[in-house]
Amino acid sequence: MLFNSPEFIFLFLPAALVLHFSLARVSIDAALVGTTLSCLVFYAWWNPPYVALPIASIAANFWIATRVAGADDAVARRWFVAGICANVLVLCYYKYADFLLSIVDGHKAVAPNVPLALSFITFVQIAFLYDVHRRRVILDFKQYALFAVFFPHLIAGPIVRWHNLGRQLSEADRYRVNWDNIALGLTIFVFGLVKKVLIADALAPSVGTVFEAATRGEPLTAVAAWGGNFAFVTQLYFDFSGYSDMAVGLGLLFNFRLPINFAAPLRSVNIFHFWRRWHITLSQLARDLVYVPLSRGNKSMVRRSFNLVLTMTLIGIWHGAGWPFVVWGAYNGVLLLINQFWHWLTGRVGRGTPVGRLLGWALTFTVVAAGIAFFRAPDIETSWRLIKAMAGFGHAVADLPSELDDWAINHGYIAREFAAAWFGPYWSLRATVLTLLAVLVVAFVPDTLEITGYNDGEIAVKWRRDVGILAWRPSTVALAMTVAGFAASFLQIGRVRDFIYYQF
Repeated sequence: MLFNSPEFIFLFLPAALVLHFSLARVSIDAALVGTTLSCLVFYAWWNPPYVALPIASIAANFWIATRVAGADDAVARRWFVAGICANVLVLCYYKYADFLLSIVDGHKAVAPNVPLALSFITFVQIAFLYDVHRRRVILDFKQYALFAVFFPHLIAGPIVRWHNLGRQLSEADRYRVNWDNIALGLTIFVFGLVKKVLIADALAPSVGTVFEAATRGEPLTAVAAWGGNFAFVTQLYFDFSGYSDMAVGLGLLFNFRLPINFAAPLRSVNIFHFWRRWHITLSQLARDLVYVPLSRGNKSMVRRSFNLVLTMTLIGIWHGAGWPFVVWGAYNGVLLLINQFWHWLTGRVGRGTPVGRLLGWALTFTVVAAGIAFFRAPDIETSWRLIKAMAGFGHAVADLPSELDDWAINHGYIAREFAAAWFGPYWSLRATVLTLLAVLVVAFVPDTLEITGYNDGEIAVKWRRDVGILAWRPSTVALAMTVAGFAASFLQIGRVRDFIYYQF
């Protein structure tokens, strides 16, 4: 059941909301239990037998949490480490077993059949054990169960921590209908729906054409290779940030504030800014659980640099079982080191000049797009073909793509030879225009949290811009625009595509 599907929007969501607030009239505990069961129904919609996995994970991790909470520091640490190992072993069994075996015996690894959202569930559980170990949690099984499987964040994040959501579950005021939150929540949900359905899904065919051609080993022009990568990085942003917006909006319908996961990352002027603003909850968790413990008490620049690259490599591996994800993570780690060295060399850590910021943005966007080839491609060979094509070592071919708008040639806007040599058979004027429009949107159009002023109560969003008259407020105009956005998206729901991060 997808957030952008009619059965979710018109059946499951209204039923879950009515059940939640009806049971809340009885007691908070009744609402907690009822909504937890709703969330398990949501998870079971894809494959009912797999619902046993989150149930078993909740039971096992809560039992371990009670051992951590009730022991002295030394014993608690051993239970904490055991809990992390148990969660990681389950993840490795389902997601990485064949990849690890392929390293040993050399066979070609196949894509694993991973239970839905296993990576996100695992990270939420590990983060919970970490907070219990740090004595930040008062254990209550009913609150914990809903915290772990609350359906807005269950499938593709954001990765919630106890201080993000758990503490809200005991606040009585949150179990009464709040029409202001409903208005804001529906608006943010529609923003996410527009991002996903009208932008990300529109870019998907152009991306698929280029990457599928590279997978088959067919020649690509440099324009097609760069175009496919630029299109994919914007598709991925609108797809995943669209999901995160929808999750935040759904949380508000229940009066819960989920953490911000994206803060206009594709406007970043350096790679450090990018990773502070892209998949924020994952970056923060990796910092707390990997980088900080490894770097604690060691001020060596070499050691910290190694820890940074290792952390980013693990982030890459978390995304998928395959060498392309390993390379993608390490690639971003190296970019961070280069950025760090540049700051050390120049001493420039401020805002810089307008020209400097423009150049920084263009360079950051380009290197992120170049590296995304490893994220999207199924293997290293395909990634390498795309990298070579982007470097100008592809082959121009004479056949024109079927998608190329013939009128541009027939009316003399573009020469046929130019189109054949530059676009090749896998890229078109339509794809170019859509990609350029998407890049202009991420560069100049305010982000959802900027327009709505949403605040999760945790992150001070220093890069939020003043949007003036675009700032959202309950009004007839805002309602009309929200309805129009929903209607335009709903007309395209017939071509529903899965969210990209569902595979993780």
